[in-house]
Amino acid sequence: MKNKIATIWVSSGFKAYHYHGGALNEEKHSHNFKYKIFLKGQLNKEGFLVDFREVEKLLNTINTHLENKVLNDIIPPATTEVLAIFLFEEIKKTFPQICRIELNEKENYGAIYEE
Repeated sequence: MKNKIATIWVSSGFKAYHYHGGALNEEKHSHNFKYKIFLKGQLNKEGFLVDFREVEKLLNTINTHLENKVLNDIIPPATTEVLAIFLFEEIKKTFPQICRIELNEKENYGAIYEE
């Protein structure tokens, strides 16, 4: 498997609240945010990029930090786009192989951030 590059993905989610002033002028409301992260890199000697369980462990920690919180208190402005970037940067601290995140605030609304 020497010099082979692969992309893997892991999905997760949490419920949180946010609100918008300005043009949107929305009261505080909740979403069941769902996201999928993509990690890309060279496979190790055993033929995998990273252990899925280690990724899931980190995502669970992040989710616990955000679960049932008001996102405006953590990442103003608390838009889906800003939340996607925030999650990407938090995950990158542990898994620099992250290359993309897809975040849905509803089934048919979402944001993508990639580097």
